[in-house]
Amino acid sequence: MFGSQLLDVAVGMVFVYLLLSLICSAVNELIETRLRNRASDLESGIKELLGTNTGLVDKLYAHGLIFSLYRGTYAEASKNNTLPSYIPSQNFAAAVASILGPGGANIPTAADVRNSINIIANEQVKSALLTILNNAQNDLDKFRTGLEAWFNSTMDRVSGWYKRRTHIIIFVLGFVIAVALNVDSISIAQKLWTNQATRDALVGAAQGYLEKHKPAQPADSSSTTPKPATTDTQDASNLDLGLRGDIAELQKTNLPIGWHNDTLNQFCKYPYLWLVALVGWLLTACAASLGAPFWFDLLSKIVVVRSSIRPGEKSPPATPKAGAN
Repeated sequence: MFGSQLLDVAVGMVFVYLLLSLICSAVNELIETRLRNRASDLESGIKELLGTNTGLVDKLYAHGLIFSLYRGTYAEASKNNTLPSYIPSQNFAAAVASILGPGGANIPTAADVRNSINIIANEQVKSALLTILNNAQNDLDKFRTGLEAWFNSTMDRVSGWYKRRTHIIIFVLGFVIAVALNVDSISIAQKLWTNQATRDALVGAAQGYLEKHKPAQPADSSSTTPKPATTDTQDASNLDLGLRGDIAELQKTNLPIGWHNDTLNQFCKYPYLWLVALVGWLLTACAASLGAPFWFDLLSKIVVVRSSIRPGEKSPPATPKAGAN
């Protein structure tokens, strides 16, 4: 009985954290869409690759393979932060190889490319390109393949920048939402532990949520690759609808969430409750920062374990990992 009760509390807490993480992720995506931080990150990564004093960055963005991905000139798009947030590695490699080749319609040779590399003023960029060309043994197809790998390795670092920033933003959002909605982990855990009706209702809601959503439903918010089939406006609209649905789902849990007159009176009567609540809000923010995929995967596993202890209750099958944040 004790173990079953503990699992029910765990299911309820994880479900609340999942919903809160989804809310934070949706708000973060709306912020990223408005500020277009991915485009800025990509531009910074390319500047790391090609250097800021070589002129290669300007030539790359002005190249036909890249120019078609945004509107206006590179200088205008950079100033207005309307540069593309994603560039295919094949386009990058082909554009750089073309830039390093001879002008006009002449087909570049390895000698042409080497001569262009040798006159680059930035020693770091020059050495990197020469190393790629030497490893390709002057084969231009292999050289382009090497450029793709070089670009992809830098994009891994760019993705790391985004993930670290997202982790911090979601923690801050989690704390702000926890305070605004009074999502106190300590109070929620106490309510679930002492109230079987609330516990059963939340377990049922969690099971219903798992049945309605596919394993990969909580998308990886750390991805720096946009969905090519949608526009930023469409993405923002979809995120807004998802955000409203997650908030509504959280409000239906009938947990001690939100600010009410009784809650405020208790806080005024017992000031130490503010400190307890602060700890609960910080725990909530830390949980939200772990990301929706983590809580979705954990919820699926706990529900499966719970079904083995209480086999009479319906439970969805085990699901693969939905991804890491």
